[in-house]
Amino acid sequence: MTREQFLNGTMFTIGSVTHKGAPTYTFHPGHISRQTRSSVDGRIVLDDYECNVDRVGRVSFSGFTYVMGKKVVVTYRFESLVEFKEEA
Repeated sequence: MTREQFLNGTMFTIGSVTHKGAPTYTFHPGHISRQTRSSVDGRIVLDDYECNVDRVGRVSFSGFTYVMGKKVVVTYRFESLVEFKEEA
């Protein structure tokens, strides 16, 4: 996935999809949302907040969230994100 695709809100997965119903993610200005999908037909059943995005660089982005009062920071390179294509 490219930086431009990420910034335009293209749905993506982290790595390859390992099973039907695997979650997908979308960038929105300031945060990432996670789409929980049905394992039966792949449709989105829940669209929920995943983490804040505090930096979008040239080759990667970093985000954070809090888990039980502790800040958890993640960094992903755009090349490790896989564009999600809906099945027709």
